[in-house]
Amino acid sequence: MAERMRLGGILDLSTVDWYGNASLIVFFAGCNFRCPYCQNSPLIPPDSGVEVGVEVLRERIEKNLILLDAVVFTGGEPTLQPKGVEEAARAVRDYGLKLMLDTNGSMPSVIEGLLKEELIDRVALDVKAPLRAEPYGRVIGLPEAGASMARRVEESLELCNQYGVEVEVRTTVAPGISDDPDFIREIARSIRGRCTVYYLQQFDNTGNILDESLKALEPPTRERLMELGRVALEEGVGEVYIKTRRHGLERVQI
Repeated sequence: MAERMRLGGILDLSTVDWYGNASLIVFFAGCNFRCPYCQNSPLIPPDSGVEVGVEVLRERIEKNLILLDAVVFTGGEPTLQPKGVEEAARAVRDYGLKLMLDTNGSMPSVIEGLLKEELIDRVALDVKAPLRAEPYGRVIGLPEAGASMARRVEESLELCNQYGVEVEVRTTVAPGISDDPDFIREIARSIRGRCTVYYLQQFDNTGNILDESLKALEPPTRERLMELGRVALEEGVGEVYIKTRRHGLERVQI
């Protein structure tokens, strides 16, 4: 029997989710984190989105196939639907497209299963905070789960390295939450030598933010992001970019 998936939507074409590729973006519904700055908060509930079969994904790929190089699975958190995400990944492979998994890293066993089957080409791993209990629990909105989730993210990063898959690490820089140089420095120390590239993403105070009080705060400036990016470079991360609404993607130089 074919697996069903809960999806929050499909975007037919994007050139900014996996740079250098024209990608179809699949939004899986449901997330186990409660990050206060989350912009996809309507996709957090496990019963959000719409239940569909893999044929829906196939139809959208076929409609846009001539334009596509790749597919990106994002969310929500795709790995909370392990059977659905595996079947969807196999469908992507049937069309000869590359696949990137955008994940919070909380389900390393699911990630390993996909890696074992050679179903994904790249992992976009959100490292939301230094890999310790207090900061991780605070940033993901689950203080009691900070220690276990930090360990799981660490394991996911290690698995990606073991299987030789490309890894891009991402951190959202939000005011008063993740914009301190020491915060970024500690993350950088834990990922140096273990990722292809590190992206610092500018918090956006528009949209469906989970903690609505953050809407009143200004996003960090481009200059602040550049400063934080240089901190990561100084700690030995080989390639660092910042991403802002106004300027897009920019490489950080010392």
